[in-house]
Amino acid sequence: MKARVSFFISVSLALCALLGLIICPTAAAGGAKAGLLLCSGVIIPSLFPFAVLSNVLMELGLPQRLGKVFAPVTKRLFGVSGTGSTAFFLGIAGGYPLGAISVSELYAKGVLQKKEAERLLGFCNNCGPAFIISVAGSAVFGSLKIGYFLYLVHVIAAFLTGMLMSGGQSGSVTPTLPSGSSGISEAFTDSVKRAAAAMVTVCGFVVFFSVLVGLLDEAGTLSSLSGAISVYLKTELHFSRSLLTGFLELGTGTSSLIGLSVSAVNLSLCSLIIGWGGVSVHAQAAAIIREGGLSPARHTFGKLLHGVLSALITYFAYPLFF
Repeated sequence: MKARVSFFISVSLALCALLGLIICPTAAAGGAKAGLLLCSGVIIPSLFPFAVLSNVLMELGLPQRLGKVFAPVTKRLFGVSGTGSTAFFLGIAGGYPLGAISVSELYAKGVLQKKEAERLLGFCNNCGPAFIISVAGSAVFGSLKIGYFLYLVHVIAAFLTGMLMSGGQSGSVTPTLPSGSSGISEAFTDSVKRAAAAMVTVCGFVVFFSVLVGLLDEAGTLSSLSGAISVYLKTELHFSRSLLTGFLELGTGTSSLIGLSVSAVNLSLCSLIIGWGGVSVHAQAAAIIREGGLSPARHTFGKLLHGVLSALITYFAYPLFF
């Protein structure tokens, strides 16, 4: 019975989306264009080089070397081996979904055990400085200082999320693979291929969810739901609309904040959206995670916790910086 209900709901949603494409082709095309612009202007320039270099570093054995250095810290703070520190650092430097890609790669190579890899997924997949500083800070709020502030909050919240999700467990001992098992030429070639394939997946989800947001907007669904949220939370309609849009898609949700004043509440909303990442980011990560045989459950919970912590830290730290 449960399977039938799930099938009926899935088919109904797919048919509604298909009907929306037929009835509102202009809105769908506009959403696709916005998604492609986001991919070409922000995602590919900031993420692709990091994805290539991170794969090269993993092929050359950097995780094993870093693991020996950071093992005492990561075991105590996050309950994972030192090898996982590579995924964390790449995640906060490269942005979504590089953290998930790095964890999946390390697990596939046998460097991480399954429980440890899934624990890392809860706090290693984060937004990068390029998006937070340039888009959220400079483009949305017109201030690089705000961008640096939001990125600092994002990193601190990621650390806290990892500590809270460790459950007091210590890192497991994982097999150490020989470093530098691939030559630089072979490592670079394979890394470019994998990074390019990952970009296709990521951009595909971004464009799809941008189209979805465009269709919901054209149908009036976003306005109706935003109005209901606004009444329930007693907030401005613009605020509620940004909250709803950000729940679905990171780039569109963050851009929708343009026009809001700089305040503790509005910056907290921005931090919440960035920390959560949007359903689009979760779909990207799930595609990568499931391909490697890992469960996305801890990733979903971790991003929710990260978003809430980011919003709280932003709200209470705002008076200290502005």
